[in-house]
Amino acid sequence: MLRNIALWIDDRLHLTKLFDSTAGHTVPANAGSWFYVFGSGTLTCFMLQIVTGICLAFVYVPSADEAYTTLEYLNFYQPLGWYLRALHFWGSNFMVTIMAIHMTQVFLFGAFKYPRELTWISGCVLLLLTLGMAFTGQIMRFDQDAYWGLGIGAAIMGRVPLIGPNLVHLLLGGPIIAGETLSRFFTLHVFVIPGLLIALISLHLRLVLAKGMLWYLQKYKEKIPNPKFQDPNKIQIPNSKIQIKSKSQIPRSK
Repeated sequence: MLRNIALWIDDRLHLTKLFDSTAGHTVPANAGSWFYVFGSGTLTCFMLQIVTGICLAFVYVPSADEAYTTLEYLNFYQPLGWYLRALHFWGSNFMVTIMAIHMTQVFLFGAFKYPRELTWISGCVLLLLTLGMAFTGQIMRFDQDAYWGLGIGAAIMGRVPLIGPNLVHLLLGGPIIAGETLSRFFTLHVFVIPGLLIALISLHLRLVLAKGMLWYLQKYKEKIPNPKFQDPNKIQIPNSKIQIKSKSQIPRSK
């Protein structure tokens, strides 16, 4: 019965075809190297951030009076609250670090060149959004570190020519750092930036699947082609069994 239900759903949603074209697509044997784990590692950290962030949001109160109090409640009273905060904190650090390693590897391997320019550009935007998530996240504590860090960020933004003061007023929600500031950063951290990240990650993965990865190791590892290696960007013509005879071998008609 369960099999029939699964087949009925798959016949309408085509989940099997979707899996085969994404997670089930074939990759070359040398893609199992450690050189190719940094992208998926970054995605794993982002998924961890989503799960732990949702759990923390059940307790956290985005208020200037209660923000730090709720964090103390998580640390000392909520069961495993300290563990969730630690996972979220270190997950953020690891996500930024692994993403930086991933982009450095892509640059050194030359994987930003044709036809993967859009993959590189979307990755650069994802890096900026990730840094934005890290910055807005540390404001959620709303303690002395968050206050002075926000002051430095606002001072940097205030030096933008022409529109600097307007950007600072928009960012802080007023002329000074207050409760409206925390509300705006909470909206950015929980709704705006994660939504943009999910949309760009979907585009980034679509580009990776469409344009493939750079087969750096296969190019320099050996000159003899590996029979298990297949580059999806190249059309391979199978060897024909038909032998073409030379002119000397073709019998002339009498």
